[in-house]
Amino acid sequence: MRYLLFLVALILGLHSATAQSPWGGKGKILNTDGSYLYYEVGGKSRGVPVVFIHGFTLDARMWEPQWKAFGKNFRTVRYDVRGFGRSAEVRDPHDPAADLLALLDHLKIERAHLVGLSMGANIALNFAVRYPHRVLKVVAADPNLDGFTDYTPELFAAFGQVFGAVAQSGWNETTQDLWLKVPLLQLQTPYVSRRALVEQMVRSYNGDQFVNPAAAPQYGQPPTVERLEELKAPVLVIVGDRDEESIRRIGDIIAQKAPNAQRLLLAEAGHLSNLDQPERFNLAVLRFLEKKQ
Repeated sequence: MRYLLFLVALILGLHSATAQSPWGGKGKILNTDGSYLYYEVGGKSRGVPVVFIHGFTLDARMWEPQWKAFGKNFRTVRYDVRGFGRSAEVRDPHDPAADLLALLDHLKIERAHLVGLSMGANIALNFAVRYPHRVLKVVAADPNLDGFTDYTPELFAAFGQVFGAVAQSGWNETTQDLWLKVPLLQLQTPYVSRRALVEQMVRSYNGDQFVNPAAAPQYGQPPTVERLEELKAPVLVIVGDRDEESIRRIGDIIAQKAPNAQRLLLAEAGHLSNLDQPERFNLAVLRFLEKKQ
């Protein structure tokens, strides 16, 4: 049981060429560390950079409601974390912060705003602690956090069920259906297109980290939850008011321990708050990023 709890905490917290992906959208491929990342750049070419980092089993497409809205005033970047979407599959432990650093270096971005959700928020916070000179502000939406273990029994059981099913029969349509029923994947608003997008991303995911948990992202020691006091960048923590209790606990911890953090509870939103309430999400994040500190 302790091992499964560790897996839940670990996973929720992973030369350039043009690539036309089968998912649609024209992006580029960055070869890095014997692997590769898919990424897209948009918005104002001379604008302040904003990098969007997606959640577990999802990919860069989850930021579609933000892409054009933020591109009006910022240089926007979104990418598929290693092991997800159009980026390389993973077979071994890897460092998502190192991949993000390689991407920023490749794009010649000295400092950027980071906007991450769930696993993406964990990556953003971990990166901000380790590379403070490369970060302007951080938006941690519905965050997970490596080193956090106080998950509710309900969420723990839901993950255990999926891990058990995948161990028996692999990552297939049946186990994907089971994962899509986990509370964290449930949208709170009746938008068919957004529900379809979530399902498309999950079914596009290769399942590597369910099949082989040893390939999960490695964030280093001590864990980020123990380094929040070191965060120098301003942090906006956004949590949907209908998100799972475990995630609300994490949001509280970040808001309490990070020196320059503020917390926003987003009404009528679940774990995927940027998809549930995109207009409110965009307004809150834009105000935060554009406010002079």
